[in-house]
Formats: sequence, C-alpha cells, structure tokens
Amino acid sequence: MASLVSPRRRLGFTLVEVLIVVTIIAILAMVAIPRVMAASRRAKEAQLRGNLKQLRDAIERFEATSAAWPPSLADVMAADGSAISGNFDGRGGWVDRTAYDGPYILTGDGELPEDLFASGADWNYDNATGDIHSSSDLLAIDGTAYNTW
Repeated sequence: MASLVSPRRRLGFTLVEVLIVVTIIAILAMVAIPRVMAASRRAKEAQLRGNLKQLRDAIERFEATSAAWPPSLADVMAADGSAISGNFDGRGGWVDRTAYDGPYILTGDGELPEDLFASGADWNYDNATGDIHSSSDLLAIDGTAYNTW
C-alpha cells in the first residue's frame, strides 16, 4: 500500500546557502571596488596631465608669436589679436596683437580644458612667468600635490 505522506520536495535555498552566496559576493566586491576606483582616478590624473600639457603648449605658442605671456589664460583661445584681453603681460611685456596667430587651443565647447580635481577651468595661471598648475589641493596617487604638476 502506498504511503499517504509524499516525500519532501526541495523548493528553494536554505538560509545557510543564501548567507554563503551573499558573503562571497561581499568579499568579491571588497576586492573589486577599490581597484575600479583606483583605475578611474588614474584615468583622471592622465587626463589632467594631458590638459596641462595642452595649456602649456598653447601658452608657449602665444608667447612665441606675441612676444608676451597671455594676459589672461582665456587669451590662448582668442579668435584674433583684437580679442586679447590686455596689452601687457604680468611682467610688463607688450602683447603684439598683429603677430597673434591663434587660437592655440580649440575645444568642442569653446571653453578652456577642465581642471578635473578643482572646479571647472579654475587653473593657477601666472601671467608674469607663463606657469600654469592645477588649483586643487588634493594629493595624487603617487603622493604629490596636483597643484605642483
């Protein structure tokens, strides 16, 4: 005669199995998330270095053609000599507007490249020396300050 009690069928996971899976996922996330964040930070640092190089090249080309440093950083993007913001750089050098051969940087949005670790295109630019640095006080992955780059 057949038993009236059917054998117990397994319909789901036990609590222990679920806890083991959640623990494994948590451990994998703890390993993966810092690596992803570091890769993202390295990419932003590489882009910051590229933006600084682009700006430094533009400043040097401005100085080579106009015989003075750009009075304002935005002057490297001026359409022509009449659009330059001032007649003199920070050391008193006269800007030769007729020799200007810019713009020396062309961007898709018409704005200066961004300082990725500061607010927008807020760069530390010295129009007496032509030096430009990041305005961020943060430290890079290698321990150097961005504002010394």
